[in-house]
Amino acid sequence: MNDNSINRCVSPVNGTDDREARSKFWIAVCTHSRSEKKTGMTLSKLGIENYVPVQSVIKQWSDRKKKMDIVVIPNIIFVHLRDNDINIIRQYSLIKKIISVPGQRKPARIPSEQIDRLKFMLEESISPVMFRTINFKKHDTVKVIRGSLRGLTGTVERISERKSLLIVSIDLLGGATVEIDTANLEVFNDASCRATI
Repeated sequence: MNDNSINRCVSPVNGTDDREARSKFWIAVCTHSRSEKKTGMTLSKLGIENYVPVQSVIKQWSDRKKKMDIVVIPNIIFVHLRDNDINIIRQYSLIKKIISVPGQRKPARIPSEQIDRLKFMLEESISPVMFRTINFKKHDTVKVIRGSLRGLTGTVERISERKSLLIVSIDLLGGATVEIDTANLEVFNDASCRATI
């Protein structure tokens, strides 16, 4: 069904029309082991937008080198959908479960800005990016001021020698990490950014 075939009406509850109520949002779903890319391709064929976080790396063997796309977050893909699409994706055997808000059955919505930051980090970082499922403590929010990741904001987990471990977090899951020279960072005190990272 396309948007042109949807009759627009105003909700008596909040005054929004049905197009606003049907706006898309990101959720995270769990896949079976080593089936992230397959699940993503299947959803794409069905016209469901999704994002499988991967990073291109060069694998070295004794006789050859090969460029490969490595999945950064095992068993997780992100799906961009509307409320009425959730029951549709629950039917696919490749999807084990939809990640929900703790203590609730409602799928956890992930802000688009966090997906955009993760995409930027994976596309632009020269260093390997690892995803760590940890509980974050409050640390300085920083902004990369030079290099391939210039403009990226995140939180500092630790500082060792001249390197900082920068985190771009995804709500409820953890965060992607990359080491960045401290000379390329500055403290970023935007309160709105601090709340969403």
